[in-house]
Amino acid sequence: MPIIVKGKYINGAPPIVCVPVTEVSFAGIIKEISSLVDKKVSMIEWRADYFEELSDEERVKSLLENLCDITKDTPFLVTIRSKKEGGLCEFSKEKIASLLETVSKAHVADFIDVEYFYLDHVRELISRLQQNGALVIASHHDFDETKRADYLEEQLQVMKDADVDMVKLAVYPNSFSDVLTLLEVSKTFSEANPSVPLISISMGDLGFLSRIAGEAFGSVITFGTEDAVSAPGQIPRDDLEEMLSLFHKYS
Repeated sequence: MPIIVKGKYINGAPPIVCVPVTEVSFAGIIKEISSLVDKKVSMIEWRADYFEELSDEERVKSLLENLCDITKDTPFLVTIRSKKEGGLCEFSKEKIASLLETVSKAHVADFIDVEYFYLDHVRELISRLQQNGALVIASHHDFDETKRADYLEEQLQVMKDADVDMVKLAVYPNSFSDVLTLLEVSKTFSEANPSVPLISISMGDLGFLSRIAGEAFGSVITFGTEDAVSAPGQIPRDDLEEMLSLFHKYS
């Protein structure tokens, strides 16, 4: 079953292009997200770990209140990426969980990213976020390597079994065979679990194929840049959308 958010089908044919926002200031975040909405991007990810006032939960709530009307027609994902998984946030796990709950209670984020294998008491946290009305993406990021196929398959299955709304796996390839491993794992998982949408990414320049061929391997969202990148190997949004359109046409 595809997920439908604000009238947009997230079903992988072709994948939705999500644009990350990495501005640091309150005003800069609002300005950048407003600009992306004006450009009619398909989906926006606020990388809140870049926010210079992230430790102040009242400021986080205020910022989200300001974004409520701006993002009312655009699917909106909020992510607090820990340093452990390639982000900037060095807060305690308890603080990150508290911030994610603050985000969910603002009822602005359609999706909230949860680092499944990093945070503590993660199943309980996921349940609370869902009760507050957010769709939860259980994620795992490995910026060092691509582990064996059976290990990756197990990670996806564990995340899926937590009754999340979507799963995400991003790994770093050290050879092209690593890219093929990720794609094969993605296809196997998506075919076996059609009710749980998958985001899968092989990062860096070697992983280029995974960002444009998701439709063939089951990945429903890919990430394209407007200005700054939030992960290695991201492609400019306009170029990515054109490539996805061509891939969809001829696949």
